[in-house]
Formats: sequence, structure tokens, C-alpha cells
Amino acid sequence: MSPRLLLALCLALAGATASAAPLTEKQAGSLAARAVKGDLKAGDELERLAKDGDPMAQRFMGRLYSSGRGVPRNDEYAIEWYRKAAEQGDLLSMHNLAVMYAKAPGKLRNTAEALKWFRAAADKGYARSQANLAYMLIEGKGTPQDLPEAKAWLDKAVAQHEPFGEFLLGKLYRDGRGVDKDVARGIQLITEAAESGVREAQFELGLMYSDGVGVEKSDAKALDWLRKAGEQRYANAQYVLFGVYWRGALGQKRDSSKALIWLQRSANQEFAPAQFQLGLLYANGDGVPKDDRQAYTWMVEAAKNGSPEAAEFLKRIEPKPKAEVGK
Repeated sequence: MSPRLLLALCLALAGATASAAPLTEKQAGSLAARAVKGDLKAGDELERLAKDGDPMAQRFMGRLYSSGRGVPRNDEYAIEWYRKAAEQGDLLSMHNLAVMYAKAPGKLRNTAEALKWFRAAADKGYARSQANLAYMLIEGKGTPQDLPEAKAWLDKAVAQHEPFGEFLLGKLYRDGRGVDKDVARGIQLITEAAESGVREAQFELGLMYSDGVGVEKSDAKALDWLRKAGEQRYANAQYVLFGVYWRGALGQKRDSSKALIWLQRSANQEFAPAQFQLGLLYANGDGVPKDDRQAYTWMVEAAKNGSPEAAEFLKRIEPKPKAEVGK
């Protein structure tokens, strides 16, 4: 073989090897970002690499479909891509797959698979998966409740300064569940989580300041933390803020306009108590124009999301079947 031909062959092999190298997170992220902005070539390239088995490309394809950015949102496709990457050992895909199974609507939700993949990622040291696994063990979701095991996982998560883990461990210490009660330690952890942006912790801290539980009662601090949680789209906090402004609590003047804004936000997130309350306001014309159609619509949604009050309300207004003639 001539030296020139040998050199050409070596260069070709080197090129093939380079093209087969797996994507870095930065490279895959760049392709995904361009796809979101409408770059069809970038999207096609990312999909091609994902189909060729690149785990980073698969993870970002899952992210695109789970967010609905750059492509129509499709939870089934998101799960498929995350699973492909997770089965190749991609740690973040393991976690994302578990989250999808835990939160996906309808038949796609699979608590057993969520538990399985949270545990797989937790075993590999991923702190948020450790915290989420602990949450499932505390609540008995897909597994018998096991507070000692949950505490062990939370200790590992908190050692990595994982905020959601801090919140969960803080609640255990505050309430003395599975651990010796230590209110001061509990409040410290919950506060750290709230300051790190955990909306559940912000909500919890808001309630604690509102009631003066474990902390000195403070309407200003209560309102501040509740607002922070509400602005992060935490439906429970938004519903409580409705009550604050509707009644004029926490040192605020009664303001039905602000109250209705927070109630609508909470109802829009399928929070059944807020949907029931909004239906009730429309039914009675309380703070809003009386509107039977709106009332019925919100009551149906509330009942669908588990409100027994809404289900009972609908029973009362459903038209009675007419008696058959001659009977």
C-alpha cells in the first residue's frame, strides 16, 4: 500500500472515530437550544444521534418532549427517550424518568417504575433522587412507609446540601416523626430549604409564621413566604393567599380583586379546593357576576380532581329524570 493511500485511510478512520464519539452535555444542550429556537437541522441532528444510541442526545430529546419546547409536548415520547438514556446509565435521565413516571397523567403514571428509577439514581449518589425516594418512603407511595430508611436517604441528600431533602428532614425533626423531636433543628432545615427556593418549604414556613408554631408569630413574614411560594406556582399557597385577601387577614385590607387573581391561579393548576371555591363564587354571584355555566364547569373540574363537596353539589343540580308516561 502506498504511503499516500495509507495516510488517507488513517485519516478516514480517525474521522469515523471522532464522529462516533459521544456528545458532551454542552454539545447536546447546544443542539437542543438551537432546536427550540426553530433550527430544524439542529433538531434533526439531535434526533439522529439519539436514534444512533447517544445517551446525551437521548436525554435532551426527552427534555424537549417533556417540556414541549421545540416539539409538541409528548410525555410518552419523553419517557421513551429518558428510558433509553437511563438504561445506558445516564444518571440525570434515571432521575428524570422517575419524575415522569411519578407525575405523568393517566395510564403513563407508574409509581412502581418511579420508585425503581429514583432508587437506581439514589444508589449512584444523586441527591435529588435520594430526597424524592425518601418522600415516597415517608408517604408510603408505591411502597410501605419506612421512616428509618427515609431518614437514612435524607441524611445522604442533606450531606450534599440538597434543598428538598433539607425540607423533608426538617419536617421530620420538627414533628418528631421517625427521629427524636428537635424543633430548632427542624426549623433551621426548613428555613434553609425555603431560602434555597423550595416552594413547599416556603409555604410551610409561611404557615408557621402565620400561626406562630415553633417561631414567633409574624404576619409580615408569613405573607412574604406565602407570596414567594405562590409566585412559584404552588397551588396550595395561592389558595391560602386567596383567603388572606378575601378575608383581610395577615394585616392586609380585604381586596377581592387580588383574592380572585390568586384563586384563579390556583384553580388553573387543577387544585380541587380552589376549583370548588371558584365554582361556588360563580354559583352565588359572590365577588363575580353570577354565571351558572362557569359554576358548573368549575364544579365538574373540582369533582374530577377529587373534591367530594363538588361532587355533592353536582348531584343537587343534576336534572331529575322525568317519570315515564303511564307509571
